Amino acid sequence: MIQWSFVLLVCYDPRTIFSRLRQHQTPDAAKNEGNQYIEGELAYHQEPYPTALSQRIPWVLTLLISLRLANWKTGETSHDCKQPVKPLTRTAFCRHAVYLAVQSFIILDITSILVKEDPYFHIPNASIHSTWPPPSTELPQRLVSVLSVLPSQLIRTAVPAIQAYALITQGGSLPTIPIVMLSGIGLWPDEWSPHTWPIFFGPFSAVSQTGLRGLWGTWWHQTNRYLSTPGRALAKALSIETRSTVGYMLQVISAFSLSGIMHMGLIPPEPRGTAMTGMEMRLYVGSFFWMQALGIGMELVMIRIFRRILPGWSVSILGKAGTLMWVVLWFSCTIPLLVVPFRGLGYWKYPPLPISVIGWLMGKRWWTW
Repeated sequence: MIQWSFVLLVCYDPRTIFSRLRQHQTPDAAKNEGNQYIEGELAYHQEPYPTALSQRIPWVLTLLISLRLANWKTGETSHDCKQPVKPLTRTAFCRHAVYLAVQSFIILDITSILVKEDPYFHIPNASIHSTWPPPSTELPQRLVSVLSVLPSQLIRTAVPAIQAYALITQGGSLPTIPIVMLSGIGLWPDEWSPHTWPIFFGPFSAVSQTGLRGLWGTWWHQTNRYLSTPGRALAKALSIETRSTVGYMLQVISAFSLSGIMHMGLIPPEPRGTAMTGMEMRLYVGSFFWMQALGIGMELVMIRIFRRILPGWSVSILGKAGTLMWVVLWFSCTIPLLVVPFRGLGYWKYPPLPISVIGWLMGKRWWTW
């Protein structure tokens, strides 16, 4: 919230630039207010900073929870051209939320069993290159024979990455359904209902198309996208075009520098049960995010080289496959920066789910807590 407040108060001037897009049910409602309506049965009018205190309070509160600035005009062309966000119906949103919850449950159930069987996630200083699966594994032989073909480092970096995705999608699925239902019966404002916001994750195809830039800028959740704003403001102050390579990298460096600092908060003030100090753990976590800016910079250099040598390579099937391989290679080298401190804190000692269907099918206890 401190960083978000800094962005709003220092990098923007919401009172003079921002406008909130308020939705009407019919175009005639917007016409009656003297505003232009937008597409189909949904109509919007722009509400600048209100003069009346009774209207100003909900305007400001809505802005504070709009981390992605959905349905806000900010004066930034790249953002405003995508507004307003077309909302899902409540039924479609709840159906999608249930699907994500089931998907996340399956992912967490499977990966929890893999983590439980692997000493790398439990023993300090365990090598990521040690034999996988371990000799003492109780996993089905067919699964072992399939996974043993893959490099151990690839599996051990894919597991925490997939778990992070599942935990985030799970947190943004089932818990949001009651809020959407309350908005349906008029007990919760529509602007504060998740069904009117953009979908949490974008298309995964962006990763194969633009690599790390597509992963972080399109596919991964954009809740912290505002962290790039200080870099954009700096570029403008230096008269650097924000869409140029230099302007883009300033935004990337800003986003990941602040994101690294923010995620350091995942480490408790005084970690217990580990030989590492709290600051050492925080630097590991921060370094993962700071390294992403370096990776994107390397990616831009490689793209320029390949475009000169092999024009059209990036849009070909081989080019997309090569881009995916680059992303996998990059994260297999950087995700261990997150594993080291979280392993020291014992994050994988206890399963994230109390019930394990996969474990029950394997003949083990279904209750894991």
